[in-house]
Amino acid sequence: MTGYIKKLLIGTSVAASMSAIATTPAFAVNLTRPTNIQFTTNDVANTSANKPNINTWTYAPGTPVYDNTGIGGVKRRVLNDYSNYGDTNKAIAALTDNDSATNVELFTSGETVTNHVGFTANLGNKTIKIESVTKADWADGKLATGWLTGFRNAYSGLLSSSTLGGSNLLTLFDANFTSLVGYLSTNGFNSAGDPNIGDVTYNHQTGDLKIDLVGHLDLSGQYLNPATSSRNSTGNQILDMMLAKISQTAVLQKKPLQISEIAKVTFNNEVNYAFSFAAIDSGAIAGDRNKTIDKTSHTGIYSWTKSYTTASVPEPSALLGLTVVGGLVVARRKVAKKLTSQ
Repeated sequence: MTGYIKKLLIGTSVAASMSAIATTPAFAVNLTRPTNIQFTTNDVANTSANKPNINTWTYAPGTPVYDNTGIGGVKRRVLNDYSNYGDTNKAIAALTDNDSATNVELFTSGETVTNHVGFTANLGNKTIKIESVTKADWADGKLATGWLTGFRNAYSGLLSSSTLGGSNLLTLFDANFTSLVGYLSTNGFNSAGDPNIGDVTYNHQTGDLKIDLVGHLDLSGQYLNPATSSRNSTGNQILDMMLAKISQTAVLQKKPLQISEIAKVTFNNEVNYAFSFAAIDSGAIAGDRNKTIDKTSHTGIYSWTKSYTTASVPEPSALLGLTVVGGLVVARRKVAKKLTSQ
């Protein structure tokens, strides 16, 4: 038999084996969504109701409702099912529907977060807890340092092109960094501690945990509007003046100001805080917003991703793929041996 035919037969064997490998689940993205979701029931507004202090925004059944009165005049689908206080079924549906715009707010009864409200869930064989953020979570300075560093990195451009009292804001921010850490460590940032959670996924192949937070696509108008700026206040006079000033600069430069709320995340026996300073358009808008003063509620998706070290134990589908690879090697040797003997 000619060498060409030998190569052809061996190549056919390889192709068949590779086809089997390609169709195994191990070679697809292995995203896991939360199951067995359990909400805490500490409701500061009405403890006798024994309901979790949550609310959910989703789409009412039937014909989709759209609205173009929000930011940019873009046609957005309205999250028109929102009177879901304490409804865990609606909340679970929003967290598992593969739509980051539908979301559940943790600690929905007010802006001053006094205790942890959240849920635990399974991500495959792992457990995750996601909660609201209280003043106590800021106390060790880790969150304050991380948040302020992230803010500076995201907005160094706007800070450097803004002035306050004749001083460059970036220089002023750096000069006051230690005192700002001290302030947030002592007082927290309550208006940021009641996050809206849109989606949670875990990639078993890469070890990446991803949490989508729902917020405002552009907050600059919130800090410029007296009716809403107090709601977003950090409570620190210097930091709030900086936020107002860079909001003015952002409007002039036609740039969005994007700051997410913060969620406490406990995963792999490790506590981290999910937040972001970059958002994408959600394509949606809150149905219960005040249209006069709020054109951006629920228009932004902020994604936080963290890679966790994973054990080098293959998934069952990966083991199948390895078996196929082993079979490929053996088959190739047998074919080569048989053709050589002919």
